[in-house]
Amino acid sequence: MPKVDARTLLVITVALLTVYTVGIGGTTAAAIGAWDAWRRRNRPTPNLDPRRGEVVLVAPTLPRAIRWLRIAGWIAFVPALVLALFVDISYTWLAPLTVLLMVGLNAFYFSAMQGIGEQLTLTTDGFRVGRPQGKTTVRWAHVTDFMGAHIGPFRGIRMSEGSEWQDPKTVPNVIFYRLNRALVRPRKSPLSRLTGMTYFDGVIRNRFGVTTQELMQAMRAAHRLALEEERLRLRRPQPNEPAIPNPEA
Repeated sequence: MPKVDARTLLVITVALLTVYTVGIGGTTAAAIGAWDAWRRRNRPTPNLDPRRGEVVLVAPTLPRAIRWLRIAGWIAFVPALVLALFVDISYTWLAPLTVLLMVGLNAFYFSAMQGIGEQLTLTTDGFRVGRPQGKTTVRWAHVTDFMGAHIGPFRGIRMSEGSEWQDPKTVPNVIFYRLNRALVRPRKSPLSRLTGMTYFDGVIRNRFGVTTQELMQAMRAAHRLALEEERLRLRRPQPNEPAIPNPEA
């Protein structure tokens, strides 16, 4: 194979880095703008009672053009990194500059993209959370515990309950839930195991335009009603008492 000139490799690497920067940086800027517009918009308070029908809460989404821009950025990511670190070694400043750029941009990207495009659907039977392509479905009867918390870059604080004092600077932004492991086997990603999430089996990042306190109160109320219905369904009927029909039969 003919030897490629160092300047040609430099041009190719810079071109790929430009595509990566525009794609991922543009997506990050669009996500930040979407969150800012989402917080500023005037919207009525939704009714979170699933007995009146399915409650669908939607986080902001990105336009289709931005999604294609993001794909182009990730396609250029790997070849740009390989060329800068292992191929184009004639320019000693290129490798550290590339690593610094990618680490910083990726950190901003993953922080801004958390919750983008996710949905939370509350029903009388349970809830569904996640993006439309990969939602997680949980039944109320399988949940044993909820806990609200504030998760920041460097620490996490449990949400106050009842009359406990709540730090106004740490607004709760996530809801953890635990499943009955005698009934279901939760699927945990390696990342969740590495981060120490062993007691709880899932997390709902509240990016849906309602306060975490209101959302958790609604989920606990739906959970309590579902458990009461399950108890009535499983209870042995007394003499001269009509049996409760089982809709799943």
